Amino acid sequence: MTLRTRSIIASVVAVIILVLMGLILLLQYSVTTLANLALQDIVSPSVDSSAQLTLEQANASGALSDYIMLSRAESLDEYRQTIGRATTVLDGLRDDLSGDAKLADLVAAARAAQRDWVKADAEPSITLMEAGRKQRAMRQTNSDQAWATYQAMVQASAALHDALNAQRDEIAAAGKSFTRSLGISLLVIGVLILIGLGVFFGGLRAWVLRPLGHLRGDLQRAAREEGHTSPIRPSGPPEIKAVGIDAELLRRSLVREIDEAEAAKEGLVQDAPVVAAMQREMAGAVPPVPEGLAVSGWSQSAEGVIAGDWWDVIPQGDSAIALVVADVSGHGPSAGVTALRVRSIIRAGLAAGLAPEVVASMAADACIDDTHFVTAILLVIDTESGTLTWCNAGHQPAIVVTRDKESSLCDPTGPLLSALGGEWSVRTQFFRPGDVVVAYTDGLVESRNADGEELETSALSLLIRGMDAPVREHPEELIPLLLGQVRHRAADWRRDDVTVLAASRRT
Repeated sequence: MTLRTRSIIASVVAVIILVLMGLILLLQYSVTTLANLALQDIVSPSVDSSAQLTLEQANASGALSDYIMLSRAESLDEYRQTIGRATTVLDGLRDDLSGDAKLADLVAAARAAQRDWVKADAEPSITLMEAGRKQRAMRQTNSDQAWATYQAMVQASAALHDALNAQRDEIAAAGKSFTRSLGISLLVIGVLILIGLGVFFGGLRAWVLRPLGHLRGDLQRAAREEGHTSPIRPSGPPEIKAVGIDAELLRRSLVREIDEAEAAKEGLVQDAPVVAAMQREMAGAVPPVPEGLAVSGWSQSAEGVIAGDWWDVIPQGDSAIALVVADVSGHGPSAGVTALRVRSIIRAGLAAGLAPEVVASMAADACIDDTHFVTAILLVIDTESGTLTWCNAGHQPAIVVTRDKESSLCDPTGPLLSALGGEWSVRTQFFRPGDVVVAYTDGLVESRNADGEELETSALSLLIRGMDAPVREHPEELIPLLLGQVRHRAADWRRDDVTVLAASRRT
């Protein structure tokens, strides 16, 4: 099963679980919300109204008794007002609770009970009082029928009040139940999310990280082993397995090319020992450099094994080094011979501590009878003074990039080295921790892309400035990365010898 399929299945399952939990929560929320609305809009006001009904009925009974006992007209008015308010409350409850049959029946029963009490007690007693028959009115209001109807009215109102209270309690309990259910649901969702994350990271480790670890180990073994014969074993899901297969094909291709190169080198050593000796002599090497500096160089010939380009690093005391990048016109063995001669002069002069402009003049004198000319840039880095001094004899300008990614160029300070001679000068600038200088030959910037455009110095400077600070401080990482970017752009790589030398001052 591919990683894509596994990801889709896991995503669908997660979405289904979340949708189901969301629907459950939405349903519970809807039910509880409706119940709360009913509680707020109808039930709670009705409970208050039923309590007021009981109070008004009790006040009406008290006012009636006071009227009969004391013959006060104010008590009669109070009775009529309170019984009127009780009737109004019953009308309101009837309208509000008409949608609930049970409660509507209780309202009707309370209304009927109040009417029965009024007919059995209040109305005949008031009539007798108005006729001046007070004693008769007192017996009427204390009769068994009057008390029975009053008790029935009180019980009916209490039954209505209790029913409304019970319904309010049920709605409140439903709200509490929802809150509890919501908490449980959220807890379940949290547990499911944690389980999902555990499954995700477990799957990531089993399906991606572990196969990638195996692939990385195989690649490291294949890279370290002499001859690169350790195979790369594809494993894991199809996507990673395909990468392993491609890596194994690449390893086999590299091994084949290495074998062919070794065979060609052996043939060169056997058939042309002088050329092989020149190749070994021209091979650049980095000697011990002052503390805080890092240097690396790379060179590739466009024709055969002898390049007209070269780079060199020459120590100058405990705190300074000299860097050289040079390019001889033409290609092949004759250019290599000129390169070997001029390189020896420049190396000897710089090793003796001569000024760069003097060394350039000496190198030009060595070309007086030569058909080739030479471009060269000589750089001296002094960590004690924190400076970079250069003499550029018609060569490509070296690029200096500071720690803050500001760039400058080591432009020419004199003509190229040839039989025509000339004069050379030097220039100096600060070279602080975090700075890097990159010198190169024209083979690097003369490569053309698919549109036939050459790589300009400004574009090369932009590539260097775009690298992270740790890369710029390690020339052994900077040069392969820079070459990879330039070579990826080029459509005609190896049209000329290519040499790159980089030095950085570490922070």
